[in-house]
Amino acid sequence: MRVWISLGALLLWSGALVSAHASPLPRYEPGQAFVFDNGRVEQVRETDGDKVVWAARSGRTYVRSANPVVPILEWSFRGQAGSRAVLGEPQRLWPLAAGRRVQFRTVNSTVDKGRRSRRSVHLWTCVVRAQERIAVPAGAFSAWPIQCDRFSPNSMRVLERLVWHYSPEVEHYIRRDARDMSNGTAESYRLFAAIPPREANPVRLEALATQAAAAAGAVPPEVPSRRQPRSRR
Repeated sequence: MRVWISLGALLLWSGALVSAHASPLPRYEPGQAFVFDNGRVEQVRETDGDKVVWAARSGRTYVRSANPVVPILEWSFRGQAGSRAVLGEPQRLWPLAAGRRVQFRTVNSTVDKGRRSRRSVHLWTCVVRAQERIAVPAGAFSAWPIQCDRFSPNSMRVLERLVWHYSPEVEHYIRRDARDMSNGTAESYRLFAAIPPREANPVRLEALATQAAAAAGAVPPEVPSRRQPRSRR
């Protein structure tokens, strides 16, 4: 026996599946900002396709993919400039679904004040874990944990583990956990506030960053005396 389904019903059914399961790559608007509980500020300066130019609390800018698992693509900081070329298709992780996995490489190039250049290769494997409810200072949200491991190209030992808790509702990650697998040191920060473009003025962002860091007992990043961060993520 044949079962006939109208085109309208089929479209409604397929739309419901997309709504329930799909997490499209985030689309950012210039001006919108995210403040984290360690005082970190990420504000969108401009977008170009799937690339986003972000500004930190200090005002310095850097370029990232809209896909949060991809390391920073271009940066300049304290006399050092760098760029990354991505080999592979990390965008195939999207739409997010439990068990989805990608592997990719980045070729990293840096130039320091003395014009000395350095090149390295990083190997990454990322996998999406089951969706879970995550409580952060900004609220409680359903999020997809995306675990990304960086491997040594020589020994294939895991050197670094990052977990991005991406919220489709916020359209950004709401928590980031990082662990250096060689010495066990760990770092974690959580979303304190998501600010729309019309409200993300410098005075408000600075006040929120200070408030967030004070509440968490953290020292805000991106201030003149701060040591250079270990990772360009």
